[in-house]
Amino acid sequence: MQTELSRNRGFTLIELLMTLAILTVLAMIAVPAFSGLIGRTRGNGASAELNNALNMARLSAMSRGTHVVVCPSADQQHCLHDRQWQHGWLVFADLDHDGERSADESVVAIAQAQPQGVAILSTRGRLHVDYRRDGSAGGTNLTLTVCDRGAGAAGAMSLVINQGGRVRQGTPSAGAAAECLQVAATAT
Repeated sequence: MQTELSRNRGFTLIELLMTLAILTVLAMIAVPAFSGLIGRTRGNGASAELNNALNMARLSAMSRGTHVVVCPSADQQHCLHDRQWQHGWLVFADLDHDGERSADESVVAIAQAQPQGVAILSTRGRLHVDYRRDGSAGGTNLTLTVCDRGAGAAGAMSLVINQGGRVRQGTPSAGAAAECLQVAATAT
């Protein structure tokens, strides 16, 4: 009876190798789908953070009764004159209405750089958002395209700020998504 019991315990080397082979195949199938999920999550996080900053800037402009600017910023002190926002952004009260932060202008909020592989690209010609005291945003509509290289073009999204200052989410054009992904591929 003891020999029968000892014979039924454990795995053979062949059974163990077969199990490892099956697990390896399943892992190889799951990894690409998992990286797409991580990419979409990072893109959604960046989009939500930027959306919150834009809404906070609009409310701040109305409550303070002054212009409030949202602009891309790598040092969180000065505006970049660039279409790329993934390095961070700055929200400040623009007392002299010049679109640049001076030493006497208070910072409302800042955002640090986004994770590697995330890109945020604004439309050409609009490098910042200037909220007026009534909450409107001067100029034409501004579209910010947010993407992550892991999510691909299907995971790209856009934030559109209209002249009334309201932010809505949308789906970017194929060209805007492709341009964003080119930036995301080189983003560090």
